[in-house]
Formats: sequence, C-alpha cells, structure tokens
Amino acid sequence: MNFDLVVCGVGGQGVLSVAWVVDQAAVEAGYHLKQPEVHGMAQRGGAVSAFVRIADAPIASDLIADGSAHMVLAVEPMESLRYARLLRPDGWIVTDVTPLINVVDYPEREALYDVLFAVRRLVAIDATRLAHRAGTVKAQNMVMLGAAASLLPLPPELLEQRIRALFAGKGKRIVDANVAAFRMGDAASRFTAALAARGLAPEVIARVVPRLAFEPMPVADDVAAAWARRLRAPDGPAVARRIFASADDVPLTVASLQSARPPAHPPGGAPGGPPGLPAAPAPAARRPFAPGRPPPPRGPGATGTTVRPALATRKFAPWTASISRY
Repeated sequence: MNFDLVVCGVGGQGVLSVAWVVDQAAVEAGYHLKQPEVHGMAQRGGAVSAFVRIADAPIASDLIADGSAHMVLAVEPMESLRYARLLRPDGWIVTDVTPLINVVDYPEREALYDVLFAVRRLVAIDATRLAHRAGTVKAQNMVMLGAAASLLPLPPELLEQRIRALFAGKGKRIVDANVAAFRMGDAASRFTAALAARGLAPEVIARVVPRLAFEPMPVADDVAAAWARRLRAPDGPAVARRIFASADDVPLTVASLQSARPPAHPPGGAPGGPPGLPAAPAPAARRPFAPGRPPPPRGPGATGTTVRPALATRKFAPWTASISRY
C-alpha cells in the first residue's frame, strides 16, 4: 500500500497542523512515512504545502511526482488548482471553497469555480462556515481534514485521537470545537459521496454541499436520498446555483424538501426549493468593459484595486489543461 497526499493552503490556515495529525496517525497505524514541507515567504499569506507519503514499505523519496498524488487536500481553492498537475487520473481534490484573496490579481470567483467544479473527483465544502458552526473559525483546517478522512488509508477514529492530542493543551472547549469541526467535514464528505452514488453531476454537488448546515454526525440515508431526488429534477442545476449564491445555511432535513411544492413559495424561499432557499437574484445591470476602462472594484470595501478582464482566463489556462483528464 502507498498513498501520496498533498496538503496545501496559505500561511496561517493550519496546513502543517493537518500534516502533523496525518503523520502521527500513520505512524501509530504502523506505516512508513516521509514528509517535506514548503513554507511561504511570509508567515501569513505565503503559499504553504506539505507532501505526505504513506506506505507499508520503506519510502525512497520524499517528493511526489507529477501525476502520482492520490489526493490534493487544500484549505484554499486556488491552491488546490496550483497542485492539480500532481494528481493521478483517479485522484481526488478535497478543498475549501472560500477564497483567501491575498494578491491583487486573484481571479474572479466564478472563473475559479468554473474550473474547480469541472473536476470529476471533487469534495468541495465551505470549511470556514462549518468551523464557525463548530465553535471556532480557526478550526477550518480540521474541517478539511474531516472532509478527507473517508478517502485516507487511516481510521477516522485514529485521526480524531491525534486531533485531541494536538489541542489538549488549549482546553476542553478548543478540543471539542476541533473534533466537532472534523466530524462536520466528515459528514459533508460522506454526503457528497452519497449524492455522487445516486448519479448527480459533480458541479451540482459542489454548488449544494458548501451551503448545507451539517452537524457533527453522519447525514441519514433517507435525507441524502431526498436531496438526490430533488436535485435530479429538471430544475436541479438551477436550484444548486441558487443555493450556492445564498449567504444562509440551508437546513439538511427531509421536511425542508417535502414542504416545497411547486409552484408555492415556501416561507423565505424560492419556488420548488426548500424553505430558506433564496429566489434567484435579479441580474444586476452591468456595463460592458471598454478599452482603457478598468473593471469596477470587487466586494465590500473594495478600494479600487482591479483585475484585468482577461486575466482570470489566462491565469487558469494551465490549470484547466491539467485537470481536463480528471
């Protein structure tokens, strides 16, 4: 057995803590291990990665060659694409969908998601949102570890044991929050697998799962089946896009789906969707770019730093090519 894992993100997101938990669990399980690290130029904001190689026999090299990684586990979505070239054809990308925009030429979000959600073997979740629900936003990295747990060659219980050891010195509240975050990530990943097993398209799944209100326990099979039926409907892709555009958590219950009966409008929701699902927003009037006119600032509090219109397409060109085989 051998398993090559790339853990990546940005400085301050806890990438090396994830690698430490996996390392300790692998050693305790009796496997051989090698792990090099790459630290960013700054403590916070620089790219950080760790190659974790696990095997049942001695490992000669600590590097992972292009096309040989079983998984890219990312705490930042653009970093997941940076390392996509390392994946095997049957490899997985497990990533947070929340961008950490720390460069002025960071691509537009939709351009990022269009490339990322085209990956067939993808687990995409909103780790920041789940970490907040767990009790501390700093547990974002443990959410991502939980999302990867069912795909790793290690028992989840052993990973959870090492999480408890890592945070033992910070008190019961922090330990419990990080364990809850790990379990929420695991629930989101297993729910993703349940939807995929029922034939849903990866892009539909990737736009729904990040907005669901997971608890630190597995989702019941009847709930997964109900969501799969709803999303297989003709308007399923449109429902998925509306869910992804929402700023609210969407309840993960059968009742929330059964109470939606087109063409009625559930309280606070949209036709044919679960309560709390927002109606599709009216498209904002957009002025076309003209030569010499910069695009408008993006996001709340934008200061005027802009991205050239064609930059996102050029920026993603090599990554689009590298993931086209997955």
